[in-house]
Amino acid sequence: MSVIFVSKQSAIVDHEAWMLQMIGQHSSSDNGDHSHCDGGIEERKKIKFQELFDLRTPFLMDDQACKKAVELEAKEANATEGTAFARERKRKRKKKEPRIQGNESEAEVGHIQEVFSALRLTPEFKAHFSYIPTPQDFRLNNSHIRDLRKRFTEATNTVLPLLDECSGQGGRLQYKVIDGKEYVLPPDVRYICGDAADILKHTAGTLYDLVVLDPPWHNKYIKRRKMGHGSHHGYDMMTVEDILRLPIGSVLRDGALVVVWCTNNSSQIREFLTGLHLWGVQLVAKWYWLKVTRGGEPVTPLTDSCLNKRPYEHLFLAQKYKSNGSSSSIPDGLVFSSVPSGLHSHKPPLEEILKPYMCPRPQCLEVFARSLVPGWTSFGLEVLRLQHSSLFQTIT
Repeated sequence: MSVIFVSKQSAIVDHEAWMLQMIGQHSSSDNGDHSHCDGGIEERKKIKFQELFDLRTPFLMDDQACKKAVELEAKEANATEGTAFARERKRKRKKKEPRIQGNESEAEVGHIQEVFSALRLTPEFKAHFSYIPTPQDFRLNNSHIRDLRKRFTEATNTVLPLLDECSGQGGRLQYKVIDGKEYVLPPDVRYICGDAADILKHTAGTLYDLVVLDPPWHNKYIKRRKMGHGSHHGYDMMTVEDILRLPIGSVLRDGALVVVWCTNNSSQIREFLTGLHLWGVQLVAKWYWLKVTRGGEPVTPLTDSCLNKRPYEHLFLAQKYKSNGSSSSIPDGLVFSSVPSGLHSHKPPLEEILKPYMCPRPQCLEVFARSLVPGWTSFGLEVLRLQHSSLFQTIT
């Protein structure tokens, strides 16, 4: 189960558990030389991708993290000594005033804070996010995740050939070598490596009930990474106009749901929502993915507008106009929390949280995909990148 808890306003999603469940359900005891995904072995050993979710502390610069470690050690020492001086300092400490810019951002952050505060009081949240970081965790500053991300980025630096293939005979994981690199393929998937603009060439009249998109929005952070570390640390970005020009409306069944991961750039959001009608859909809900540590802390402060990196992302849900005119039952303003993967654009799974709003056995398509979902069609230039076998090896 990827959804640990869900209510009308909030949810808890476990991306790591979803991946483990997929491996466990579709692994075979007869995998030849691929014992790293053996169903028996995974019960006793961790799998490499689990390290990506071992986020122990919030996102900090190294000097900030070291300062936090010193403060935490001092706090622990004072708590042990129980001095009156420590209590006096605690009383005099002033709380920083939140810095939020713009009425729209203020309302948005206020909503997320209100919903998240209630979510943190639930038994499910307390049980799931129970980790307490140590001073050493702050000193390490999640370096193990950063190291793994760097190694993975280097290992998967390749341009896939054009592909349009299916996998999953027998309901088991399959292993495929393409241009010298091995990929792990879940069952019952169709994966297409190609430009999203050419999607109609591959769908051949197929209509979908759900289309999920994670477009390559223009992003200053990605631009800086490409300039500083090389082009393989980023991707080719698209304008809002280019994204809206994609023929998404032509692959939608009547009443189909379109789910779009969106940038936090307010001007891009406004431009995108203004042109959403070009796909023949109307906006029905806006959700928020709030990224938290293993201890349940937002990865960056919610109320500090001076930070470039917000701890949440927007998810827009739109629906193709229904011929019967019936309204959608999808809740607006849902805030779902999860520990994010250490890899860029490795989004949490949505199939389970969207299931109540879908028809039975829906046809699902992901555009700009970087990984595969059993039963789905996945389309993108990096469609197999997060299926690289290095992520599925057991840790010895």
